[in-house]
Amino acid sequence: MQARKWDLDKDYPILSDWCKKRNWDTPMPKEVLPVRGVIIEDDIKQVICAAGLYIDKESKFGYMYGIFSRPKTGKIKLFKAMKMCVEKIKKEAENNKLRLVYTTTGESSLDKLYTKYMNMNHCENNIKSYIMNLNTYKNLDWIS
Repeated sequence: MQARKWDLDKDYPILSDWCKKRNWDTPMPKEVLPVRGVIIEDDIKQVICAAGLYIDKESKFGYMYGIFSRPKTGKIKLFKAMKMCVEKIKKEAENNKLRLVYTTTGESSLDKLYTKYMNMNHCENNIKSYIMNLNTYKNLDWIS
């Protein structure tokens, strides 16, 4: 497996396709994804997973958005790819001199990856999240 920086012009169609295969009504809009992100590919250049990193340099704070994954990927291969993805996001955060990277998930498998294997601190239980829709997005299922 290898990691590379994501290129939304090239990679967005892949991420969008994964959303459709997961039966989301709409994929996340390209223009709201972070410029920085990581793509993990297998040895035949098939994309396995991805995550984005929003950066606020003024506060040294980042937010990891994702992890997106290719449907029907084997558990072991997916775990290794996701672990590599988080490691690369961490490296990107360090390269940008961030002090904290925050993320959220409702997936128990990601909770285990983050806390047990990536040594991330668990922050909240039973959190409710909200979004203020300042645009004309009619369907926000991609963020819920």
